[in-house]
Amino acid sequence: MEAIDVFGPKLSAMLVALAVVYFLISFAPVWWPALKVFRTNPKLPRPLLFVAIVAALVYGVFSFLAFAVLLPVEAYGIFVAPSLETANVAYGAGLLRISGFFADYWWILVPPVQILLTWYITAQVGRRWAHICAAPPNNSFKPKPLRGSA
Repeated sequence: MEAIDVFGPKLSAMLVALAVVYFLISFAPVWWPALKVFRTNPKLPRPLLFVAIVAALVYGVFSFLAFAVLLPVEAYGIFVAPSLETANVAYGAGLLRISGFFADYWWILVPPVQILLTWYITAQVGRRWAHICAAPPNNSFKPKPLRGSA
């Protein structure tokens, strides 16, 4: 009740609604493929596996992009930029400002990037899913005895 007293009922309701929307968007990699699986005709085979694969791909690609882009930029900002700054060389000042923006406001960028990745990966995997599930098993490894039959 203290939060309602501080913010007022309208702002508190808006904050709760914003939190619910953010929560729903953060789980878009799960519910968007589920909607695609159960609303398409003909139905996609193995629907739970499709949802799990798409969610894993979306979260994995998102994590890879975050680490592949932000980790080198942060390493540059921590190790290289200070020595360049002491030498009065202004290389990468814009990069550091952009990196600072991402470090401060990453939580705003997560939902749109996740929604775009979810839409793209669901479309790409959904088109090929029936062929992926229909692929024959790989029986190339059949253990054989070394000498004759056992």
